[in-house]
Amino acid sequence: MEITALLVDDEPPARDELRYLLEAYPEIKIIDEAFSGQEAIEKVDEKKPDVVFLDIKLWDMDGFEVARNILQKEKSPLIIFATAYDEFAVKAFEVNAVDYILKPFSASRIEKTVNKLIEIFRNRKEKDEILKVAEYLRSLEKPCCKKLSFWKNNRIHLIYPEEICYCEAEEKGSKVKTIYGEFYSAYTLTELEEKINSPNFFRAHKSYLVNLEKVKEIIPWFGGTYILSIQGYEKDEVPVSRRQAKELKRIFDI
Repeated sequence: MEITALLVDDEPPARDELRYLLEAYPEIKIIDEAFSGQEAIEKVDEKKPDVVFLDIKLWDMDGFEVARNILQKEKSPLIIFATAYDEFAVKAFEVNAVDYILKPFSASRIEKTVNKLIEIFRNRKEKDEILKVAEYLRSLEKPCCKKLSFWKNNRIHLIYPEEICYCEAEEKGSKVKTIYGEFYSAYTLTELEEKINSPNFFRAHKSYLVNLEKVKEIIPWFGGTYILSIQGYEKDEVPVSRRQAKELKRIFDI
C-alpha cells in the first residue's frame, strides 16, 4: 500500500520535522511540499495526493479556507490539520478533517495518525464515506446575491462587484476601494476573488485584486513590471508583479 502525501506549512523546520517522522513509515510517500495556501491548492491539482497535512496558520491564507477549496475539487484528498493551536480542534473536524495533530509533533502521535490513514485506505468503504461527506458539503448552495457586503463606520454596505475599483490585502481582511469610497472586508483577497468570480478582476499582485474596467493607465516600471493607475484613485500606485506582467500584456495586447 502506498499513500501519497502533500505537506503544507510556511515554516521549513516544521515541514522538515513532519517529513522526518512520516518517512519512518513505508506506506507514506511524500510527493511534494508547499509553503503557502495558494501553492497548496495548485499542487493538489497537479500532484493529486491522497492526503494533505495542512497547517492552519499560513502566511497568505487561512488553513480552513484552503481546506474548503480543496474539498470542492472533483477528487479531493483527505485533510489532516497540523498546528500549534489546539483551540481549532472542533473547527478542524467541522471542515471534514480526518485528524488533527499539534506542534511540536511527537512520534507517538504521528504513529496514531498514520495508523488511522492506513485503516482508511485499507477499508475503501470508510474512505468512500468520508469523500461522500465532502461531496455533500459541495452540494449545499446558498441563495445567490450579486452584491457583496463591506464595512464602514460600523455599518454594512452592499456593493456590486462592478462598483469595485480594486482591493488591497491587509493583515486581517482586505481594504476595498469602490466608486463610493473605501470599505473594509473580513475576507482575504483570495476569498474576495472567489466571491466576485468575474474575468474582469485581475490578481495583479499577491496583495492586489484589480477591476480591469477601472484601469486608467499602465505605467512601465522596473524589471519588466508595471504600475496601474485606477479611475478615482489616480494617486494610488497599484503594482503588477513580474509574474503577472506577462498576463497583463496579454489581456491588453501590449
